[in-house]
Amino acid sequence: MQRSFQPVMTTIVLTAAMLLACVPASADLILNDDATHNLDYAVAGYVSVWNSTTANLLTGGSIDWYLQSFDTSTVNISGGTLVDFLEAYDTSEVNVSGGTMGDNLYAFDDSTVTVSGGSIEKDLYAFNDSTLTIIGTGFNFAYGDYGTGNWTNGTTLTGTLEDGTAFNNDVTIFSSGTVTLAAPATAVPEPSSIAMFGIGALGLFGYGRRRRQTSAAA
Repeated sequence: MQRSFQPVMTTIVLTAAMLLACVPASADLILNDDATHNLDYAVAGYVSVWNSTTANLLTGGSIDWYLQSFDTSTVNISGGTLVDFLEAYDTSEVNVSGGTMGDNLYAFDDSTVTVSGGSIEKDLYAFNDSTLTIIGTGFNFAYGDYGTGNWTNGTTLTGTLEDGTAFNNDVTIFSSGTVTLAAPATAVPEPSSIAMFGIGALGLFGYGRRRRQTSAAA
């Protein structure tokens, strides 16, 4: 009698699928290998980035706790979800251009943090000698640098980030921290600038025309 293996194989496949479904998301993640890591998956704990390591939080990725950068590491957040806070230490570099952050953003030491997009649910802080740059348009403060003594108790900053996301957060500066408000590199010139450019162009056109007429008369 011929024995059928189909029921056995079906059972094996179903069992394997169930086991895979029960595998939890990655736990706490410590990145310290000077390599580049693309986080497009769920991390059940925190993420800590060290030395010259680069971590990219991408669309589809999520971190259920906090994210920290140390040493000369680089963190880029262009998508995904950070449930808790973000902290930048030492001379690390953090760039936030998208995604969602559910808590505060802290810049410490000599770190450099740039925010040009994404949603930050709570407050932003610049401590020690850190530099926090916010890129956008329509801010309720003028473009430029702000230091200790400007926003020590938290000042509400409103405007639109470079990616078009509305910004309405409290920003606090302590202990020689710096906050820089900057315009996007591709910002549309102000109407007055456009008008001045037009007047200048018309002037050059008229000057060139007069020269041609003078040459023809000679």
